Amino acid sequence: MDSPLVLLAVFLLLLHQNLLSTANASSIVEPTCKQVVSKGIGFDFCVKTLRKDPKSSTAGARGLAVIATQKTKLEFIHVLNAINKLLHGNVTDADKKALSDCAAVYEDSVETIREAIELIISGSDTDALYYLSALCDYVSTCDNAFGEMGDKLLVAKLDEDARYFASFAFAVTSLVSSH
Repeated sequence: MDSPLVLLAVFLLLLHQNLLSTANASSIVEPTCKQVVSKGIGFDFCVKTLRKDPKSSTAGARGLAVIATQKTKLEFIHVLNAINKLLHGNVTDADKKALSDCAAVYEDSVETIREAIELIISGSDTDALYYLSALCDYVSTCDNAFGEMGDKLLVAKLDEDARYFASFAFAVTSLVSSH
């Protein structure tokens, strides 16, 4: 008879601890996301994106900046892979040239993001923000590669998503440098 009561007590204790750790996680992520809303980043997007990384539950502001920038790197890699797939598809010569330029730009972007992550980790926030601010320029370079000749619609949504992630990483990282 004691065994079920002991099991119930242990279960309730574990449940309570789990609920407390979840509450602590949201107390770190949610205030950060409330602050980046003023920088044009959606609250739900921010919370969902940061919480995808289990480390967000124990991360401070700098840790969240690293997570946001790592998520941005993954998005840029996704875009690069999609561009490479389009590049090897059935597209016009003008589109191939523009896609080739975009692929080169996104390859450079991924390296820039890697460097930004290292700068955030090392505490060089101003330099990290400089690198992150360049990402939107990279995306615009891809947009401009299509100029008058290519079909900009091939990458419009990809570029839009990459630009949003770049803004997200910049916004979260700017909170670190303001403290």
